[in-house]
Amino acid sequence: MNAMPTTFDGDINAAVDEALAWSSMFDHHPTLNELWRDLRHPCSEEALVHHLDQRPDLVVEAGHVHVVDGLRHPLEHHRRQLAKQHLDLTAEVLGILASCSAVTGLAVTGSIAAGKNDDDGDVDVLLVTKPGWVWRTRALALYLAHRHPKGARLCPNMVLAEGNLAIEPSLYGARELMRMIPLKDTSGLSQLHAANPWAHDTLPNASMKPQLHVPITTDYPWWWRIMTLPLVGRIVERWEASRRIKQLMAATSTTEAVYSRSVCRGHENAHKQRIETHYRQLGGDV
Repeated sequence: MNAMPTTFDGDINAAVDEALAWSSMFDHHPTLNELWRDLRHPCSEEALVHHLDQRPDLVVEAGHVHVVDGLRHPLEHHRRQLAKQHLDLTAEVLGILASCSAVTGLAVTGSIAAGKNDDDGDVDVLLVTKPGWVWRTRALALYLAHRHPKGARLCPNMVLAEGNLAIEPSLYGARELMRMIPLKDTSGLSQLHAANPWAHDTLPNASMKPQLHVPITTDYPWWWRIMTLPLVGRIVERWEASRRIKQLMAATSTTEAVYSRSVCRGHENAHKQRIETHYRQLGGDV
């Protein structure tokens, strides 16, 4: 694993260039607030606006920051609308997950958290659970994704237990953590941020976003009640963890995926590694 510099030696000029280069990999035109949160340089939003006013190579159009001679992604507005539509469509299943007492943190991550999505894009979510609930909770999320009429886009790609929330430092990880949209935080997301202070050191202008309301519903499958029984539930958790970890470890082809009794991080497409490799090719550091 490559060590990530938690401090940034460049000035605001270099920080703006770095953040825009990162966004360009995703064909993303950030808003002023998004760019400010992504800066690896502490400043106020007013200071950023003043800086952009002095940059002849940059322009703010309809609230988005562009390179003057750069290409405009023709689907930018459409992709931002899709992010909202897909989040709205998934609200019911997100409300079911948020109603679970075993879930202490729930957040939308990935493209939607960054403000956009594609026509075939998923709604990536991170769940923080009480200890001993990772694999039962993951089973519920997968059931909702495959069986619930509103769950087709749900993708629970990270389920973590409280007490095991440390994430290896990286620029990719810092931006993912600071961009996520909280849906529930009875302790889990706050603990996640507290366990990873390097993320705020990396992006000093960013903090946890305000919580987005989703309608709470308890439309669980019939078997979930069995999962919550104290003795039976613990037996099922051990059984599900044992068989799923074995299956997933046998199938994985990337070091990004982590499977244990307290962590299920199924990044099977090596997304982080691909992003960081591309970014290095552009001359950036991660």
